[in-house]
Amino acid sequence: MATAPAVAQAAEIGARHHVGLSPAIAAIIDAALASGDRAEIDTVIRTAKRALPQSADAIDRYVASRVDAPISIAPPAPTPPPVLAANRKTPGNKAPSAANQPPSADGAPVKWSGEGEAGAFVNTGNAPGIGLVGGFKMLVEGENWRIGTNARADYQETNSVVTREQYRFSAEPNYKFDERGYLFGLGQYEQDRFQGFASRYSVSGGLGYSVLKSDSARLSVKAGPAWRVTEPVAAARESVVAGLASMEAKVKITPSLEYSQDASIYSDATGSTFYTLAALDSKLIGKLKARFSYMVQHETAPELGRLGTDTTSRLSLVYGF
Repeated sequence: MATAPAVAQAAEIGARHHVGLSPAIAAIIDAALASGDRAEIDTVIRTAKRALPQSADAIDRYVASRVDAPISIAPPAPTPPPVLAANRKTPGNKAPSAANQPPSADGAPVKWSGEGEAGAFVNTGNAPGIGLVGGFKMLVEGENWRIGTNARADYQETNSVVTREQYRFSAEPNYKFDERGYLFGLGQYEQDRFQGFASRYSVSGGLGYSVLKSDSARLSVKAGPAWRVTEPVAAARESVVAGLASMEAKVKITPSLEYSQDASIYSDATGSTFYTLAALDSKLIGKLKARFSYMVQHETAPELGRLGTDTTSRLSLVYGF
């Protein structure tokens, strides 16, 4: 005759078989139920459902058969997809807005920067004296291209007579084909009656290379063919094919002091034009800085009655944006 414990054990095994649950899983659930700790029971049942999702209903039926009040454990929530690092937001680091950084044609953000300049100059050469200077620069840059523009004007009157009037404007589009190399185009307009020409246009293009690219120092060089058209004040119009070579350098001496140097040479069969501009910038307040610059322009074949070399010293205030 079977004993009472044997009958109970047989009934328990039958219950497990009835709900379709393996003895090992049923034993783990029984141990959790015996503890009486609701948090532990929830954890064990939820883990069992996660490990055996096909037996979730069987687990619920078995738990219901073992306790007076049925215990229903919700299936585990699905794991959310991982958040890409590029889209993750951290405190103090907001995702870029399309309104603040408009995309370019290739999808990359477009960067805008520039500066305005105003001050005074002292000139030697064909029009010596003291006058006013104004300038403007703007740079628009995408992922692999940029367009820079530069405008400058020097003006002076003495006893209501204009004794200095020089204007320069240039636009330079670049296309970067790797980290350092780029193609460039350059269009430039000049006017300086006191140096002998009413207007001079130059169009050029070629290859450029960034020799240095760091936060503290930059150096780039470029060269290519050029076409120059000159309207002299007292001679016939000239149109020549020339060659252009130029250099641009910037060195950050201290966090508030920066030195820059631009130099170029146009050379053709009749003569050459050397141009260099050195500047020292010192930060004042915010985006405002003071600039001292020195310019030298030399013509190897000046117009009749003109000096070959002009120099200009400028002291100005510059505001960046």
